[in-house]
Amino acid sequence: MKFNYFYIIIAMLLLLNGCNDVPNPAQKDANFDKEMELFYPLVEHSYAQRIESGLLFEKLEGELDQDGYLSAASIHALRQATLSQQKLREALLKRTTKYESWVEDESIEKNRRLKGIMFSLSAALVLYDNYLLSLSMFQNQPHLRKIINAEDSEYTLESHALEHASKAYVSVSNYTRMKKAMKVYQDEIAIDHNFDDEMVYFQTLIENSPSYHLLQEKNFFKVVEENIALYGKNRTDDIKVLSSKGLNTFSGVFGNTMGLVATRKGLMYQNAKIKNEIYGQLKAGDILLEKTPFRLTDSFIPGYWGHAAIWVGSEQELKELGLWEHPLVKPHQQEIRAQAEIVEALREGVVLNSLEHFLNIDDMAVLRQEKMSPEQKRTVILHTFAQLGKAYDFNFDVETSDKIVCSELIYTAYPHIKWPTSKTLGRYTISPNNIAQKTKSDQLQLVLLYHGGKRVENPETLWSTMLEDNL
Repeated sequence: MKFNYFYIIIAMLLLLNGCNDVPNPAQKDANFDKEMELFYPLVEHSYAQRIESGLLFEKLEGELDQDGYLSAASIHALRQATLSQQKLREALLKRTTKYESWVEDESIEKNRRLKGIMFSLSAALVLYDNYLLSLSMFQNQPHLRKIINAEDSEYTLESHALEHASKAYVSVSNYTRMKKAMKVYQDEIAIDHNFDDEMVYFQTLIENSPSYHLLQEKNFFKVVEENIALYGKNRTDDIKVLSSKGLNTFSGVFGNTMGLVATRKGLMYQNAKIKNEIYGQLKAGDILLEKTPFRLTDSFIPGYWGHAAIWVGSEQELKELGLWEHPLVKPHQQEIRAQAEIVEALREGVVLNSLEHFLNIDDMAVLRQEKMSPEQKRTVILHTFAQLGKAYDFNFDVETSDKIVCSELIYTAYPHIKWPTSKTLGRYTISPNNIAQKTKSDQLQLVLLYHGGKRVENPETLWSTMLEDNL
């Protein structure tokens, strides 16, 4: 699960909360736990939208190359993507100004001041990166730019939306504000500060931001001039983003986005011995838990485990269960034969992946319900296949069914188990650790445990420690 179950809220709620964006400078007692509930999902949503934008752009550009125009379905998809981007941008803008005034206020306790500045700076950089890695490619395509900038009452889209975002990206005023915050940040981190987990998270966002490094360039405006040329004042097509620096290429979107998510490969990555060892012991319906401490999101997930998936089984297993020709399974036969036998919910949605792909991790646990009847197992597998293609649930709500996240996949696939949940901000959520807790009641059994890239032969003590999250 590549997101934080504890910090839960949707971007739409941010747009409706009606609070004052700029806090009273005298209000020094910021509730950063609350702020993270608002901010963390926006960062996750940004990563997902960068990938989705790249895929959509490639599809639409291919359609234009082939037909010269977009189908009605593609126009709707572009409108929906524009609306989603607009909501995300507005929500992030709220966070960029939250503690901006602290840049000039040295009366605030130093550590708290730095934390607030880092919060707003990281939010602003996410916003800059979203333009750089997601929107600029559409700005550079005249046909798509024209559609995006057009007003649309059905999707409540105002005119010139992309134009406004482009102008904000090259705004001298915004650049000056960013440089002030960056200078304070750079000066302060050179001093000994007590960084908590949230500050480490902000620092990771800042230091890994492509825009952060671009903004530090002495010739920033020359780079901007080479990439973004402004002509005129009001016309939609007055802004053109050139691709001379390769900032808006499809591969760049993926490369830069993935670079923000992980700092290294997992200890079990491309280990053929471990892969074969695990593969030989998995059974259809097994629940897989993983730990990836090298990922940006991992430290903000409550509990030890960070992601969950289901092993749906090989061709032979599915035939033995009488499911190989089932309408839910049949469309995926080719993928399964290619050893894509794990269903997991990622930012791009619910997909089939191979064990080899899954093993870019440090730790792994395999849980199994030993007493499950054949009929229950068939139900679990079919429920799992039924989730394929669903979108990622940025609401993190177990009661929604049209979108889903990784541990909700387990919740949905195993309806005969009563799963523990947590209530946060009015929503019931389930985390991978909630799933692991079921081993205490013997409803699930621990079958395999890997820690630090190595198999644990006698896992009882270590497993108890993991459940208590004492590692």
